Amino acid sequence: MKTKKQTVLITGATSGIGYEFAHIFADKGYDLFLASRNREKLASIKARFGDLYGIAVTTMPVDLAKAGFARRVYEETVRQKIDIHILVNNAGFGLAGEHVELDRIRVEEMIQLNVTALTELCSLFGAAMKKRKSGYILNVASTAAYQPAPYIAAYGATKSYVLNYSEALAKEMEDYHVRVTCLSPGPTDTKFFDSVGVEGLAEKKTGLWAKSNRMESREVAEIGVNALFAGKLSLVAGKWSSLFAFSSRLATRKTTARISKRVMQQATRE
Repeated sequence: MKTKKQTVLITGATSGIGYEFAHIFADKGYDLFLASRNREKLASIKARFGDLYGIAVTTMPVDLAKAGFARRVYEETVRQKIDIHILVNNAGFGLAGEHVELDRIRVEEMIQLNVTALTELCSLFGAAMKKRKSGYILNVASTAAYQPAPYIAAYGATKSYVLNYSEALAKEMEDYHVRVTCLSPGPTDTKFFDSVGVEGLAEKKTGLWAKSNRMESREVAEIGVNALFAGKLSLVAGKWSSLFAFSSRLATRKTTARISKRVMQQATRE
């Protein structure tokens, strides 16, 4: 599974699931290349993880919601002569509310980060893995990928893209011994709820997104890493989230959309 001096690239690694991915891979002895916006947190993680795990930690402050910055990440690994053996596309954010009322610039940034940057990183690092005939890619989607999601319409659509793109890419890359896995977390206790655009949502006590319903980031990250090394095509983290995601297959698209609207109205209400 692993040889000496292998490096994992993780986007969005300074908090939540991405931070736990970094912990897990570091504990397994992998060197880390961490790409996130927060320069101060990256510096703190680099100092702490280097001492704690005895590994090399390379950091790159970068905003992948800006066009062209995914390529800069790739070019930096080339410049430093760091081969990426595992790519974890974790960075992403969501926006809640009626779509036509959302800030259009923020929507464009969300699509850039959740879709375009992820696709470009898979293309660039995937090409190197194909040539090397080895590698792993773990893309993080969401249970929102499994049905239309009113009031997070664009976010859900980006995650549907990630799910379908990842599964298709996995079949293309399997002949070159490159494994691609898509992890779809349900509600998870991360900063997602602080930035989604609904006041008070982080401490919400009822509905699908109630704080009591959220999984711990560490548990979700462990599920994802285990699935990656097990060669799974895709999976939903958690039994209840799996039931919620796959129940949409039992109804018509119209019925699923109607139910989803009711659930999401309640989930996003302050």
